[in-house]
Amino acid sequence: MLLSMTGQGQGRRQYGSAEITAEVRAVNNRHLKVHLRTGEGLSNLEPQIETLVRQSLRRGSLQLAVQLTGFSLESEYHLQSEVVEGYLQQCRDLAKKLGVESTVGIGELLNLPGVVAEPRSGLSDTKPDDELVGKVLETVTEALECLNRMRQTEGQSMADELLRQLERLDGLAALIEERAPIVVEEYQTRLETRLAKALAEVGTQLQETDLVREVLIMADKSDIREEIVRLRSHLDQFRKLLAAENSQGRKLDFLIQEMFRETNTIGSKANDAEIAQRVVDVKTIIEQMRELVQNVE
Repeated sequence: MLLSMTGQGQGRRQYGSAEITAEVRAVNNRHLKVHLRTGEGLSNLEPQIETLVRQSLRRGSLQLAVQLTGFSLESEYHLQSEVVEGYLQQCRDLAKKLGVESTVGIGELLNLPGVVAEPRSGLSDTKPDDELVGKVLETVTEALECLNRMRQTEGQSMADELLRQLERLDGLAALIEERAPIVVEEYQTRLETRLAKALAEVGTQLQETDLVREVLIMADKSDIREEIVRLRSHLDQFRKLLAAENSQGRKLDFLIQEMFRETNTIGSKANDAEIAQRVVDVKTIIEQMRELVQNVE
């Protein structure tokens, strides 16, 4: 089963009057990179969240944002009565000193520094309770499951396309294999004709052993049977990896390289225009497969 490295997912849970949300996006990467951003009060949970991510993915660059919104902090704000009294007394003393009437009200004093004690950093200073921890991890799990469903769907589409490409490669390999012995026969015919013509001009007959030796040398240099066998073996291994239980992007990428190498060797050894055109077709398909495989976990 192939898994794509790209996708996205969301998770959402209620926590009292607050809401926990998790949004995840993944793109291609040779290794697993996790970029985690948590909202206020959730930073202590980052190791547990990252553990969940690494249990769900093996490759890709992942961005995950986890937020807690709507959590009331009203009870964390307090009036500093001593500070208010101090400001008020100073205003009265100053008014008395200046001989004017003090008209300062308590509402005006509320905007002065230090009158309202704010929470130092909200939820961040406290360890999240078990209920919050459970809800956050459930939300992240939901987002990752959503992501993986998308990755599976895209992976299946890629697997179907790769199987179609493999069928095309099988057909091209068969055509190349069928053409290979004909190349030798045509070479023998051309060589025999040219030599006979050249030797007739000087009054010498063509020796059969000389012709056979030249043809054998050419046949040995252009023998591509071993490369065809290896190419077919790579195609079979590729199919097995597509059907494997776990996604095998790295192994598929390696096989793509090996298939390309064998195809290059076939093209350089065959010395035939028709086979050369088939080789170009094979390379085009392999390159298309490579682009798909780059997105496989």
